[in-house]
Amino acid sequence: MKKLKYTKYAFGLVLAFSAVISCSDDFYTNEIKGGESPETFFQTDEGAYQGVLAGYLQLASTYAEQWETPWTYRIMMGDEVTAGGITRGDKLSYERLTEYDFDANNNHSRLIFNNLYQGLGRSNVLLDNMTTDSPERTRIAAEAKFLRAFNYFDLVTLFGESIPLVTSELSPDEYQQLPAEAGAVWSQIESDLLEAIADLPLKSAYSQEDKIRANKGAAQALLGKAYLYQEKYALAAEQFEAVISSGEFDLATDYSRIWRKEEEFGIESLFELSYTENKGTGLGNYRWGGGNAKFNTDQVLMLQFAPRTQSFDNMEAIGQVSDGFGCGYPLPGLYDAYLAENDQVRREGTMITEAEFLAAGVTFDAGVQSEDIYGYHGFVRTKLAQYTDEAGGPIITLNNGTNWRVLRFGDVLLMAAEAQVLSGGDLGKARNYVNRVRSRVQLANTTATDAELMNAIINERRLELSYEGYRFPDLVRWSNAGVISDAELSSTLDAVIAQIPMRKPFESKFKLAPIPQLELNTNPNIKQNPGF
Repeated sequence: MKKLKYTKYAFGLVLAFSAVISCSDDFYTNEIKGGESPETFFQTDEGAYQGVLAGYLQLASTYAEQWETPWTYRIMMGDEVTAGGITRGDKLSYERLTEYDFDANNNHSRLIFNNLYQGLGRSNVLLDNMTTDSPERTRIAAEAKFLRAFNYFDLVTLFGESIPLVTSELSPDEYQQLPAEAGAVWSQIESDLLEAIADLPLKSAYSQEDKIRANKGAAQALLGKAYLYQEKYALAAEQFEAVISSGEFDLATDYSRIWRKEEEFGIESLFELSYTENKGTGLGNYRWGGGNAKFNTDQVLMLQFAPRTQSFDNMEAIGQVSDGFGCGYPLPGLYDAYLAENDQVRREGTMITEAEFLAAGVTFDAGVQSEDIYGYHGFVRTKLAQYTDEAGGPIITLNNGTNWRVLRFGDVLLMAAEAQVLSGGDLGKARNYVNRVRSRVQLANTTATDAELMNAIINERRLELSYEGYRFPDLVRWSNAGVISDAELSSTLDAVIAQIPMRKPFESKFKLAPIPQLELNTNPNIKQNPGF
């Protein structure tokens, strides 16, 4: 039931919005065939609700429309996984990232940039044309501001501050926008979230069907995260404290189930993107690539990152499917980090060794040796894996409904601990938050001294948030803030060169993704990020 309302309304809006935002002013002098103008459509609670659902749909599409997403960019740039596939060249856009061998023409930059601007554009259309003269539309405006802030947070952390700041619909003669002034994008994020916080309900106020919608705690956590990235640590701590003290969220009991179906919209989830396994998609009606892919409603990343069908058989013995594309095999360093901490619970909830899955009944495909599998280092993931009981038919890998957890409480606790330490705040609170996270996975309290506490938090984030897309941006922001040195950043990311033989040494230019060359070609006012 959780996903029916989400998909019911939003699909029709995709076409409607593409017409609304791309036509000239002359369009509005004629009768709109089969539709309504935005000036009238959003003036009812129902129309406004459909409008904001289209924003949620676009964000869900941005994170799982096709191969290139903010998550895949961040995880491929880090030190947790390889590109994988069958042989070299099987998934070139991933290899380019893991090997630090890409320019401004790479698919990730182009698709992410475009999709995120489409997302904030949907918020702009709604906010420009909706009057907030009902309680429901006041809340919907807050949701639209949250979504705009979320899209801009991804844009500014991926591409930097020299991007256009667009907060309203544009006429054709305004398309070639200048880059925002320094600090302007962050200020807009803060403004949108502060206004959203004032009008969003608590998560507990939503029915189960409506938990796809943004809540006050999610907006507070995202604002705290925005402050953290800007090194406004005391302000960040205030927002995280508001989330923690609200009583709305807690750690789920079982770490291994955080990303499984029974924990969707559960106690640990602040905000997640919703997908469905109930569309009955087959090869004949699946939308492969291009703009039409956004009409798929499954979590396509699970297909791409499941073990390759030509490599493994009987993955069902560990509850997983064995007919994926084989991307993102784990690297050994994370396994070693779990062993060093004696962190068996999170290790088993994150990755499984070859000896363990062979003992469970998984086999290699006929004639395949482990060394034949490109990018494979003796592990498969148990976290963010495609499980047989979380997908539908007729083709399991095309009908995965696992929701994407965008903000969760374990992350909030560790960000709160970091904010306390870096603001010179309450180290007792910081230690308590770290220990809450450790206690869930049966680890003793941290023995780190006050001087060592930030390093303990860095390690804890690596172990707790593995594969969730935080590792690379964490390392970059810590380097920018002087928490770690640039040399430490480079050495950490270069340490996996032995496992990714084609990887080049990390360069500081890779702290930001390049602005897509297509955008530079069409808008001469935008300047490329340094080094590209």
